[in-house]
Amino acid sequence: MAEAKQREYSRAEVAKHDSAASLWVVRGNQVFDLTSFHTDHPGGSDVLMQFGGQDITEAMRDATIHTHAIQAYRVLKDFYIGEITADERQDYADSGLGRDEMECVEEDKFLDLTRPLVMQMWNSKFTRDFYIREVHKAHHLPQPAVFFENRFLEAFTRTPWWVIPLYWCPILATLLVLGARYEPFNVMLVGFAFGLVSWTLMEYSIHRFIFHYDENIPEGMLAQMAHFLLHGVHHYLPMDPLRLVMPPALSTFLGLNILGLLCLVFTPGMVHAVAAGLTAGYVMYDECHYWLHHGTSANKYLCQLKTYHLRHHYKDFKAGFGITSDFWDNIFGTQFVSSD
Repeated sequence: MAEAKQREYSRAEVAKHDSAASLWVVRGNQVFDLTSFHTDHPGGSDVLMQFGGQDITEAMRDATIHTHAIQAYRVLKDFYIGEITADERQDYADSGLGRDEMECVEEDKFLDLTRPLVMQMWNSKFTRDFYIREVHKAHHLPQPAVFFENRFLEAFTRTPWWVIPLYWCPILATLLVLGARYEPFNVMLVGFAFGLVSWTLMEYSIHRFIFHYDENIPEGMLAQMAHFLLHGVHHYLPMDPLRLVMPPALSTFLGLNILGLLCLVFTPGMVHAVAAGLTAGYVMYDECHYWLHHGTSANKYLCQLKTYHLRHHYKDFKAGFGITSDFWDNIFGTQFVSSD
C-alpha cells in the first residue's frame, strides 16, 4: 500500500473498488483503502460495505448513522493511499469544529508500530500524563502487533480466542467432579450460581480499579510498562485479535490466588462450586469480549452490548467498565453520561 501513496485517482476509479476483495472510499477528497480493515470495523463489516467505492465524508458526520469521534479519523488516516484528481475535488460543508476532522488528528509521537513494542516502552521516557493520553488513542494494524523480536518470547504474548475454553473447561469440570464428593447437587448448584454472579462484579471491579488505574499509576517507565502490558496495549490496538483474551499463564496465576482466598472462606465442596462458577463466568467474559470486538449478530441486545463496549474504547475510556452487561455501571454510576 505504501507505494500507492500520493497517487491521484478519479472518482470513477474509486467506485470500482466496492467489494470485500478491494474496498476503497473517499473522505474529504482523500482516498482510503479499507480492504484489510472492514472486517474489524467497530460497527460491523456490513456497514462499511454499503459505502464501498463512495464518498463517506458526510456519512461519517451523520448522526442517524453514527457520529464518528476523532478516534475514528485517526484510525482512518492509517489507510490513506492518495488523493482525488484536481478536476474532481469538491468543497465540503463545515465540520463544526472550525477545521476538518483530519486536521484535528494530532501527529503521532508515541510508538512506532512497525517495530517491536516492548523494547520501545522499556527505553521510553514518557511522562505519565503523555503516556495515558497516547495509549488511549486507538490505532489499527492489519496483522497482530509485534511485542518482541525474539520469537519464543513473542509466542507467549499471543492468545487465540479458542485457547480459553480449551484450557479452562476441563479445569471447570474437574472442580465440579471433586466438589461433588463433599456436597450434594443442590448445594453445588447454589455455590456455582453464587460464583457465576460474583464474577460479574469481579469483572467490573478488575476492569475499573486495576486495568484502569490509569492516572493513578506512578511516574516512570516500569509503571507504564506494567500498565501497557496489562491493559494499555488493548486500548492502543483494540482490534488486535491475539491480544483480546488473557494468556493462560497470567489467568492461572490470578486464579490460584483467588482460589487461595476462597479456601479461607468456604468449606470443601462449596469452594469447588464457587470456583467453578467463577471459572465459568471468566470463560464467558473472555469469549464475549472477543466477540464484542470481532463478532456480528442480528440480535438487538448483543448489538447494543457491542456498541456499549466499543464506545468505551473509541469515545470515553473513563466510563462503561462492564463487559458482559452494564448492570454494575448503572449501580455505581459509571455509565456513559449521554447516549450519543
